[in-house]
Amino acid sequence: MLQILSYFWQLCLLRSSPAQLPSSWFATSAVLGTYLIIALSVVTFTRPTLSFPQVIATITIGVSVQALVTFALLQYKDRVVRFTATWSALLGANAVMLIVLLPFNYILLASENTTLIAFADSATWVCLGWWLAIAGYIYHKAVDVSVLQGSCIAFLVELMGVIIAVNLVNN
Repeated sequence: MLQILSYFWQLCLLRSSPAQLPSSWFATSAVLGTYLIIALSVVTFTRPTLSFPQVIATITIGVSVQALVTFALLQYKDRVVRFTATWSALLGANAVMLIVLLPFNYILLASENTTLIAFADSATWVCLGWWLAIAGYIYHKAVDVSVLQGSCIAFLVELMGVIIAVNLVNN
C-alpha cells in the first residue's frame, strides 16, 4: 500500500508515468474505490451545506465526466488500451490532491483570521495549478498531446463537471 501511495505522490511530482500502472480493471476499480472514499469524506467535510445525495451526485458527475472525456480522447487518438492506466492515474493523483487541499479548505471554512484565509485561498489556487499540471502531464504521457494541451483538457473537464453538477444538483 505504501508503494502505491508513493507512486501517486511521484506522479504528482511529475516523476512517474501512468504507463507504470497496471492496465487492469481490478487495479482501476481499487483506485476508484479509494478515490470515492476520499472524495466522499472530503466533499462531505468541506461542503456541509450539501445533503448526502447531493454529495454523491456531485462526485458521480465529476468522475463520469472525467472518464467519458478521457475515454473519448483516447478513442480519438486510437489508444483505448491505455484507458484503465490513464484513468487510474487521474483518480489516484486527484485523491492525493484532495488530501493536500483538505487543510486549506478547513482553514477557509473555520478561520476568521483574514491573513490565514488569504494564505489558504492562495494555496488553493496553487493546488489548482498543480492539479492542472499533473493532469496535463498524465494526458501528455497517455495521449501524446503537449502538457499545455493536456492541462487545458483537464481544466475543461473540471469546468464541465462543475457546471453540470451545479445545474443538476442545485435544481
